[in-house]
Amino acid sequence: MKKGTKARKWLKRIFLVPAIGFLTLTAALAAFVGLHKNTELSWVRGVNLGSWLVLEHWMTPEVFYGTESYDEYTLARELEAEDYAKRIKKHRDTYITEKDFAAMADMGINVARIPVPYYIFGDRTDEPYLACIDKLDEAFDWAEKYGIQVLIDMHMVPGSQNGFDNGGIGGVCTWAQNPDDVEYVLDVLERLAKRYGKREGLFGIQPLNEPLVGNEDWADMDVRKRYKPVDEAMYAASAPISLDFLKEYYLQAYGRLRPLLPEGKWIVYHDAFSMWNWFTFMSDKHYEGVVFDTHVYLFNVESVGLEGKFWNSAFIHGNGLLMRIMQTRFPVICGEWSLFSNYAMTLEYEEREAYYADVAKEQLEAWNHYGAGGIYWNYRMGDGAQEEKNQAWDLRHAWENGWISMEQ
Repeated sequence: MKKGTKARKWLKRIFLVPAIGFLTLTAALAAFVGLHKNTELSWVRGVNLGSWLVLEHWMTPEVFYGTESYDEYTLARELEAEDYAKRIKKHRDTYITEKDFAAMADMGINVARIPVPYYIFGDRTDEPYLACIDKLDEAFDWAEKYGIQVLIDMHMVPGSQNGFDNGGIGGVCTWAQNPDDVEYVLDVLERLAKRYGKREGLFGIQPLNEPLVGNEDWADMDVRKRYKPVDEAMYAASAPISLDFLKEYYLQAYGRLRPLLPEGKWIVYHDAFSMWNWFTFMSDKHYEGVVFDTHVYLFNVESVGLEGKFWNSAFIHGNGLLMRIMQTRFPVICGEWSLFSNYAMTLEYEEREAYYADVAKEQLEAWNHYGAGGIYWNYRMGDGAQEEKNQAWDLRHAWENGWISMEQ
């Protein structure tokens, strides 16, 4: 697709959809039962603990050193079991510790979103992965000690939900085609709810991170071009998830989780990169304790050739308008955002620092004004990803350098 076509498509989604949708939905809102005005959820000031229990090569390349692997699936199969176990244990024991939760509390963080894999309980005996439920137990203990709540995020499912490296196996998206695997993930979610449902430190459970829905998004994000095939059969069978499947999965997850979670514990749904598909979802009944999650990254607007402060600001507030409309029904958070942009990297360092401070304040204010707050990606970058371009992804670095104040 030509760049101009992509740009027009993006403009239509971000600006025309909210404008037309707002007028249409305003007239229809009176028909909805049990509207939410976001009086139930205070401002979320959160951070993600990405690449801790679910690896992402670009964030922690040191775990992959000496291999040809670029995702967790290939790493676990390329290494001998002893070497794999040694690397994973060292990483999990050192990447996030109690000191990090103390530091988060000092920053003003009140929610830690923790990506977890489907194999967290270690009972997929035909797979080489290692259980990590013990690390999540530790995280809850630390979180409660420092007054932080945990959002458990199902980030990796068997066969992947998006084909991205953050789904555990790049270029592959087969999970939704296998009913047994879908059922397995629902069962894991139930087990997590039973284990942590009554913990003071539980914010909620997110049944699925960033599902990729529909052929249009599948093509736009060039999944097959971005990730080389590892398993040819799985690669050939891969396809995006259908919206109908995702809505049914979300309803099943609600039916499984809500009875197990006390009042005040949330079920969080990612919008699959399309908030406009969810304005009337769950409108036929009164659903309690539901939050929607959207992810807003500045490089997305830059990918269609719109670069600079004006377009970054327009992108932030355009997405904010979508959040505001959805906020009339359910609380909405920006579950992933950061300071990174390609535009920032064109600036001299002092000018870049000033830009980071400005765009941090603008985003924090937007997520609070339009929604119920936001969760930064990411708390830290690994020792092997300390390049200058990665500084804006590292909340520790941004906070220590005065670019961001989570308490503003």
